[in-house]
Amino acid sequence: MSDGRDLDFDEEILRPVLESGASLCQLVSHEWERVDGALITAALRMNRTFYKWSGALRLQRWNNTTSQFDVVDEMMPVELMEWFRELEESSLLLMEDGHLLLDPNNADRAFIIWWLREMARIPKHQQKCLVFGSVHPTVPVELDKEMPLLHLSLPRRETLGIIFDHVVSESNLQPHQIEKNEALLDAALGLTIMEARLAFGKAIAVRQRLTSTEIDFIIGEKERIIRQSGVLEYFHPKTGWDDVGGLGPLKRWLKNRGRAFSSHAKAFGLEPPRGALLLGVPGCGKSLTAKAVAGLWRFPLLRFDLGRVFGGIVGESEANMRKALEVAEAISPCILWIDEIEKGMAGSQGSGSLDSGVTARVMGTFLTWMQEKQDPVFVFATSNNISQLPPEMLRKGRFDEIFFVDLPAQKTREEILRIHLEKKERADLADVFDLEALARASPGFSGAELEEAVKDALFQAFDAGRELEQQDIASSLEATYPLSKTMRENILEMRKWAKFRARLASDDATETLPEITEEVPRLATERRNLFVKEGQHTNEG
Repeated sequence: MSDGRDLDFDEEILRPVLESGASLCQLVSHEWERVDGALITAALRMNRTFYKWSGALRLQRWNNTTSQFDVVDEMMPVELMEWFRELEESSLLLMEDGHLLLDPNNADRAFIIWWLREMARIPKHQQKCLVFGSVHPTVPVELDKEMPLLHLSLPRRETLGIIFDHVVSESNLQPHQIEKNEALLDAALGLTIMEARLAFGKAIAVRQRLTSTEIDFIIGEKERIIRQSGVLEYFHPKTGWDDVGGLGPLKRWLKNRGRAFSSHAKAFGLEPPRGALLLGVPGCGKSLTAKAVAGLWRFPLLRFDLGRVFGGIVGESEANMRKALEVAEAISPCILWIDEIEKGMAGSQGSGSLDSGVTARVMGTFLTWMQEKQDPVFVFATSNNISQLPPEMLRKGRFDEIFFVDLPAQKTREEILRIHLEKKERADLADVFDLEALARASPGFSGAELEEAVKDALFQAFDAGRELEQQDIASSLEATYPLSKTMRENILEMRKWAKFRARLASDDATETLPEITEEVPRLATERRNLFVKEGQHTNEG
């Protein structure tokens, strides 16, 4: 079953627990074949009999001669554990889908817990261990100190190669229709063996071959599977480095760090970069940079929606977080992109009374992972609101660098307008229009607002039945009320904070925000402080 295919798990995780004399542990995995293989290998090595219980087939014993399971008895869980306690035989017993037995709605839950505690008290000299199988961690508080938790990580390239061989052997493909290589196997990283088997099988069914040309098909299947989780989304960046205007220091820093993932960098003594946090004004290129750097480094880009981590079922949020991080590690090297990270962190600094501390625990797990991760997963986080981030997120060690992305200065605005005209197949007009004049007419505009102005101008020209003119863009800019006016105080505060705590993402000198000569429109929910004089602003320093 195993044939040494999960040596790291056996040597580093399973073997120490079993040889320590533990008589109870929980093994978390969806992959029943790998679980069976690992435990059969351990039982053979330790000269123990291997038993497995499932809700469908009840108690079975592994037959080393026939390499299959033989049915033993129809016992139910409590009766099974009573039998195992009295068994006079060195053995391992796997109880599949144990999480179902500990469901709060299970009438026998208390009896299950009582008997599991009895399992934990089996003397070491009896050489017996009950392995409580589960698809997600389910350790009741009564067993928190007595049930070690073991995780079987997602399969690596070698294990996926075994699945590849098995799928091919069951097909009718000819040798010229088969090409096994690292790139094809790496395309399946992040999948369980069941998912990989299905992806390889579908490629054969649709393409009638399994070669390097099926890499895109396998990645497409992986995208679909990852998207089903609802937490991660696999991106195919089409954004190039030239699509990002300005941000010279940030671009240089990212290009420099990209080289540090190579084997030469490792031999030189460099550690893989941990990540970068981009703070700043909305619409100024933070998310665009994440997509561009994925293309530059040629890394998979996983968008991680922290808001979707939280679920209503007890333990679901923690399980979602662990699963997302496990997928990122399996796919590595990759970029884990967390857009507007402050939204996922909301509540992590509170007392936890509203959600029993779930938010704080989940975020604590994430921060610890960021600090201790060994796999080359580059965390690229963006934030529009510094005040909502916990202090521990901003300290060194979590991210390699914190950048502040400010509003584009005039020269950068000119560059951004050119980029968007060229993207709309108007490169000739970009050479004719006075982009410098348009940039001067748009102080305080974000990159997103400049893009929308170009789009709006195109609508005007199309409606008039003619080609785009410079005046169309000028009219759109004039009709736009930029965020720098509605968020003037916030931007000034961000600039003040970033001056001492972050690295500037741009070489451009900071431009003074336009003065507000008219009353700023207020939302119905905004309350005016009667003791603050309107138009009184903080110095920009």
